Parts: sequence; structure tokens; C-alpha cells
Amino acid sequence: MPPTHLLDTHIHLWPSTATTPSSHKWMTPHHSLATRHGLTDYLAIASPRPTGVVYIETDRALASAQAPSAHEVEAWAREPLREIGFLRRIVEGAARAQEDGVEEGVGEMVRGVVLWAPVGWGVGLFAAYWRLAREAAGERLWGRVVGFRFLLQGKGVGEVGRLVREGEWVENMLVLGREGMAFDVGIDVHRDGEEGLGDVAGMIEEVRRREGEGKRMKFVLNHLCKPPLSTSPSPAWTSALRRLSPDTNIFMKLSGAFNEFSLSKPTPSSVEDMVASLSPFLDVVFECFPGRVMFGSDWPVCNVGGPKGKDGNWGFWREIVERVLEERGMSEEEKESVWWGAGCKAYGIEM
Repeated sequence: MPPTHLLDTHIHLWPSTATTPSSHKWMTPHHSLATRHGLTDYLAIASPRPTGVVYIETDRALASAQAPSAHEVEAWAREPLREIGFLRRIVEGAARAQEDGVEEGVGEMVRGVVLWAPVGWGVGLFAAYWRLAREAAGERLWGRVVGFRFLLQGKGVGEVGRLVREGEWVENMLVLGREGMAFDVGIDVHRDGEEGLGDVAGMIEEVRRREGEGKRMKFVLNHLCKPPLSTSPSPAWTSALRRLSPDTNIFMKLSGAFNEFSLSKPTPSSVEDMVASLSPFLDVVFECFPGRVMFGSDWPVCNVGGPKGKDGNWGFWREIVERVLEERGMSEEEKESVWWGAGCKAYGIEM
């Protein structure tokens, strides 16, 4: 039976004007993703059509790796603020069809937005950026902001721990929590080492200690935390997830798997082989996060490692998730949770 709704909790978009290293440092010349990726492009390959999507920030370039002075924050964060302007055009129905890749009327699909935030810098800079972001967003877009992310992947071995143990990081997390915002955790166990996931667990525990007995903020782990999928689950990855498991305000995205296989054992090209490769990892994930696992496509990044081409990878992943849920013998209610319910719960979205 098809799900009542389909909420894709992890997509990225950017206009044709943001396809160079000046906008995204990772978007080097000739990068396969260095072209416009708009909602029109997404809907051309997403079938069946999702009920809604959650936009996730795209790690826009900063003017400098160093913290700016108070009067320089706007110039320093020019690209993240431009990203907000792009999203504002979409939700206000003012998108530029060719530049933004958005047709009239489809902006309502964007049910939630996860913006970038400088949580790795001081509380003063964070507060200044918050004011600028809210002003740039306008009332309509800000009403759809459901969370924030500061990408931890790619920071290198040991750097995740240094970042999240900073006292000001925790202070900024507490501000997000008080504002009712979730925080998306984008960490790369595969390339940056496993200890960072333990450091994230410790950071969340410190946030909980500081929150006291009030409302708990929600954390959303991206892409299974990007473990290497060509091998068996490591004890460290498994242990870290089990450490996080009792916290019912921590969620996991079933997403991003195509990019975590090795050259010697590449991404499987059949549903059966992909499900078999994922199975030992998903045994841990579904055990640790019952009712808190959500579908996400990671479009268009799924096209980097996906085996079915840019027109087929989204559908291939959806089919894989469908098979996973079937083979695990999930009830209809449990399936609905993965397809949309857990995402709505994590981000406070109504369908």
C-alpha cells in the first residue's frame, strides 16, 4: 500500500548563480554538481511526487575561516545570506524560473528549511548572524525554518571533537533549543574518523544537562552518520549509536548511502544487493531509533555515487527503502513513520 504522504527530509537546491567556488568552495570547476539544481529539476526525477520536502543548507562559502568583527558579519556571511534570499524567492512565489529552477506554485512543497548557522563561533557572532538571517528570510520563509546545520563532515580527524567541546558551541545549541529549532548533525565517520561521533554524543549529553527539565531540542543525524558501507559495522559506530539511543529526541535519516562504498567494493547496482549491504547497519539503526528513522534522498548529492544516473538515482533509493521496510516486516504504521511521520515529528511539520 502506498504511504499516505511522502516527505523527502533531505534535499539540496541552488540557483545557476551559485555554481562556482565563490559560492560553494566544494563546487570546483567541472564538478558534476556545478549546474543549477532547482525544484523543477528535482520534480523531473522524483516519482512518485513527494508531498513535501525539507531543504538542507548547502555549505555556502564564507569570506574567511576567521571570525569577523561585529560590523563585518554581513559581508563575511554574504553567501549563506544569499542562500536565504534564494529560498525566500521560492516560498514567496517570486522565483526566477531560469535562474532558480522553480516553476510557479511549487514553492508550497518546501515544508521545512534547515539553514546554516555559525554555531562553531562565539555567541556574539551567532546572535548577530541570527538577526541578519531572520531579516533576510522575511516572515513567510522564517515560518518554515525548522532547524539549523553547521556541517561537521570534512573537518578532519580530531577537529569535530575540538569544535563541539567548545563551551560556546553548547551555548549556541541552547539558543537553538529555546527557539524551538532542531539541529542537523552532518558527520562523516567514513573519512574523518569514528571518534567524532562519540564527541557528538558527549556534546548532546552536555546540552541535555544544561537544558534541565524543560523542553528538549531535537537532533537529526544525517546519512546514518556516513559509516563505510563496504565493510561490516564497526564497534565504535555501533557503540556511539547505542549511546544515543535512549534519547527519544534524537532522530536518524535513512539517506546518503550511495557515497559510502569503496572503489574495491563499489555501490551495488541492484536493489537486492544494496539491501543486503545495508542490512547489518540498519539492524543497528532501527534498534537504536525505533520510530525515529526518516526517509531522505540527499538529492542531488545522491547522483555523485549513485549507480543509476541522474535521472534514476532518486527512484532507486526510494525503491531500496521500500524493500528495506518490506523485508523488515514493518507494519503500515511503522512504514508511514519512515516515509513522513518521523520527519514531521523531528521538525514540527504538519502534513
